[in-house]
Amino acid sequence: MRNHIIQMQRIERNQHCGWNCSEGLQCKPRAYSLLSGFHCRNHAVSSTIFHSVNISTILSCEEGKCSLQLRITASANVSGDMHGVSVCANSAGMIGNCQMYTFGQVGGKNSTGKQVDVGFECIPVRPGQHVFVSLKTLPNYCKAMWSQSYFVPECSHEDIRDEIPECITGKLSYTVDATRKHLIVNVKDAPKETDYNLRLCHRHTVICAGNGTHKTIKPQHLQRSIHLHYSRALPYLEDLWSDVTYEMNKDQLVWQPRCPVKVTVSLCHTDGKSSCRDLSNVTFSSVDPHPTLCMKVQFTTEVKTWIKCPFSEGNFSVWTAKMMSQGGQQWAEITTWVKANFSVLICEKKSSTQCKGKEGKDFKSLVLDRMKTAVINLSENACEVCVCIKVHRADVLFSIPVLMCNLQCCFNEKKGRL
Repeated sequence: MRNHIIQMQRIERNQHCGWNCSEGLQCKPRAYSLLSGFHCRNHAVSSTIFHSVNISTILSCEEGKCSLQLRITASANVSGDMHGVSVCANSAGMIGNCQMYTFGQVGGKNSTGKQVDVGFECIPVRPGQHVFVSLKTLPNYCKAMWSQSYFVPECSHEDIRDEIPECITGKLSYTVDATRKHLIVNVKDAPKETDYNLRLCHRHTVICAGNGTHKTIKPQHLQRSIHLHYSRALPYLEDLWSDVTYEMNKDQLVWQPRCPVKVTVSLCHTDGKSSCRDLSNVTFSSVDPHPTLCMKVQFTTEVKTWIKCPFSEGNFSVWTAKMMSQGGQQWAEITTWVKANFSVLICEKKSSTQCKGKEGKDFKSLVLDRMKTAVINLSENACEVCVCIKVHRADVLFSIPVLMCNLQCCFNEKKGRL
């Protein structure tokens, strides 16, 4: 089994599509028999009898009507008593097309190794069709069969989109009447033998969905204009996300869509996977930037919700906390670029997410102005239980705590135990 082939190059037009073989051979078509293709012989023959196989799509046009054809050519090295070849092209929803040809003796009695070049009758195909092509010898040697999948170019291919009837969609031009709220649409170069259907829709990622009223243009009325009514214009929904910003001085997420839209907006906290937990009683005007803070939006035009995490890329933090050590003294530093209140807890780590507060004065509340740093000194016995420091914003409704357990003395102690 060979790899898939997808034709991307230009499609040739009106090429020869008849059977042909090497000059001097008596090539003859034979009626294809399912039995001849079903049973095979396990003879010791080369598995590379077929080579230089070429599969391509050509455009066949007669009297202004065009269709797609599959052209197959190949070379075969004669082996044993081989005296012919067959080809089959199969596809879902398509009646298998098989051909069989004989070419008699090749180069006298000692024909093994001689090369025969063959070209088969073209096979009708449709845009976007997935075709399975197989070549066999006559007689049918099991090891000699050659096969490959081939994808016929789709209607988007520039050489066929304006030539094949099922690909021709015509060209639309329109003007907007904002006062009456409708579009005046004209169609050019549309198929002349079929009805033309139009409607307005809401564009999603790769599809256009909606329940707009359908308008049908009959072939004899293609020159007429069609009026499509709309209630209000909307942009491509994905583009609205570019309007989300964060105002550092106000601790605010700001979203100002470029045009009026009716939506339901909430904040959520993602776990790094596909889910996002809703945050109750949290508003846009009281948040602390964090990569896991996200917006959940549901537009009136669709059922699903859209999630955007504006801080997931880049460094948006407005404050930092880190552990410091020098000469055996341990301390923590909190630096903020905005005016903020902090809650600081000195605790003992019990698990990856839990930190139990120690007895005594281990809870601190700090108020810092813009561009200020606070220092929290730790006692000498901090290393005895390897304490942690837990810091979070206390002046906002949403703040992810920062847990620091990287005391230098604890690291040294752990290394000494290894």
